[in-house]
Formats: sequence, structure tokens, C-alpha cells
Amino acid sequence: MDTTTQAELSKLLSRVAEYRASALHLSVGNPPILRVDDQLKPVEEADIMTPEKMMKFSEVFLDEQMKKTLEKEKEVIFTYSFEDRARFKVNIFYQKGYLSISLKYIPPTVQGLRELGLPAVVERFAQLKKGLVLVTGPFGSGKSTTLASLIETINQMRSEYIITIEKPIEYIFTNNKSVIEQREIGRDALSFEKALSSIPQEDVNVVMLSDMEDPEVVEMVLTVVESGRLVVSAMNTDSAYKTIEKLINIFPKEKQEQVRLQIGDAFEGVISQRLLPRVGGGKVAAAEILIPSPAVRSIMKEGSIYQLNTILQTSREEGMISLDRSLADLVKSGEVLLEDALTHAADKNGLKMMIRM
Repeated sequence: MDTTTQAELSKLLSRVAEYRASALHLSVGNPPILRVDDQLKPVEEADIMTPEKMMKFSEVFLDEQMKKTLEKEKEVIFTYSFEDRARFKVNIFYQKGYLSISLKYIPPTVQGLRELGLPAVVERFAQLKKGLVLVTGPFGSGKSTTLASLIETINQMRSEYIITIEKPIEYIFTNNKSVIEQREIGRDALSFEKALSSIPQEDVNVVMLSDMEDPEVVEMVLTVVESGRLVVSAMNTDSAYKTIEKLINIFPKEKQEQVRLQIGDAFEGVISQRLLPRVGGGKVAAAEILIPSPAVRSIMKEGSIYQLNTILQTSREEGMISLDRSLADLVKSGEVLLEDALTHAADKNGLKMMIRM
């Protein structure tokens, strides 16, 4: 291994801790760039990344199997431990024909749901014995952190056998009241489908998935839920309404009615979140919360999914909250600037009205 390259990379990773950055981005033609409180900051006095340097940096991370995956799929995602001091989720990929590397810092401990700034109603999801709970949002919205917090809350509250199925494993759990087994796709299981296939026949209480995007996986998840288990999973959607819509629309039309009925019975909640810069430093979560009131279940089974947005706007007393209402509350409390909230609002004028009320 090139010791000069290793030393240079170690220095950059140390900067992540020094600046309390959430990510480090390396790409050809640019200096190393840190993400600090949602702002991109070039590393001072660092050299511009060249194709040769990117190749050498990738050699630090990749074993032979990873190199084959990168060559075949043009992307490889994994976790990396830096001198037993920090862990990172690493994505090595190609852009404009050159290698790029993105490293996301993984905090060493799992924060509680209250510490994340999520509404108190979210804690009820950790008390469930069965059903489907989805954590959604765009890239960088803190989905994996919220998933981990839900699992850790269960771990502290009660005795359960928990299986996590991840690609890759991010947070490392320590057994408390529960027993937690963590399986990584590509290392411990061939696919999400394979990892899920035997769970209905196993002694498992809770399943966590790092993502749930394929119809085959959704079908298996619904089977697991129908067998009396709790499943919590992430999805890459930007609202509660679009999450339910996507779950149904990934199936062919002839299966959608059946899936709607299954989801209407299985569904126990959606947390659709964003991370915003907090006034004074750090980040804070804004979260849209959808829970299965009788009206929500009826709408889902009937297929009138577009009506979910109206339910969200009018059912706060039942624990539900729209994203814009969550943003307005953060602005009114002084935690978030109006201009930052507006960048995430579904209805900018509506958000301004909420803040004035």
C-alpha cells in the first residue's frame, strides 16, 4: 500500500472530525470538499484531485472483490473503519469517466428519537409488535439514523429478536434487552429477497431493512408483516403520500388492488423527513408523520391516495403532521431560518401563512 497516499487520506479523514463534517467528497478537478452544517467547504491548502490520485485513494479502500464489483457495476458501496476512531459509509463511483469517492460519517452512538428532534408521536412506532413502518426522504435526510434510533429504542425497551438487513451495515448495535443480528447484502446474504425469504418461519420479532425499492422485496415484506412481525424500512421518496403511491405503483396494474388492500392492513406509519441547518450550528429534523387512522386505512384500500394530503392537513390531533407544518413550527421556535425552511416547503405561500398565524 502507498504509505504517502494512506497518510494523505488519514489527514483528510481527521479533518472530518476536526470540522464535525457529515461527509467528505473527492472528485477529479476539485479539492477535497467537506459538508459542514449543510454547507460545502473546500479543505484548505489541499491539492486538486487528479485521476492518478483518485486511483491511488481507491486502492486504499478496495479489496479484489470490491474492484470486480466496481468494474462490473461502475459503483460500490461499503463501510470503512478509520483507525478504530470513526466509521464511514463509502461510495466509489464513476462520473465523466473518472473515479469519485463520497464518504459519509457514521456517528459512533445511536441517538434517541427525542434527541433527533422528531415528534413524540414517533415513539409509538417503537412500541408496535407488528406492522409496517416506513422512514422516507431524499438522500442525506437522516433516514438511516432514524431507522437505527427506532431499533435502539426497541432494544432498550423490551426483549425481542431483531434482524437487520442492510446494504451496507452502518450503525453497529450492542445487545441490551433485545438480541440483534445484522446481515449485510453481498457478505451475509445474496439479496434482500433471499434474506427475507425464511423469516416467516424463523423466531424473529422485528426486521429492519435499509431500503425497500423492488416489488419482489415489497411482496416479501408484506408476507413477513402478515405473519405477525414488525418491519421498519427506508424508502427514497419525498412525502408520505408519494411513499404509499410508490408502494402501489411499482406493481403491475392487475396486482395493484390486492397490494392496496394488503398495505391498508399492514401499514402502521410513515416518517418523511428532511435535515435542515439549525440556527447556531448543527442540524435539525423536520418530519411529516402519517399514521393509520380509520380514514387513512379506508382511503388506502379504496385507492384514493391523493386524499392523504388533506388528511395530513386536518388530523394533527391524531398525531399526524404535514411537512410544511413541521417546518413552520421550527421557524416559529427559532430553530430554523425561514429561507432554509422555504427550500423544503411543498407550498411556500402556505408555509408563510402558517408562520404568521
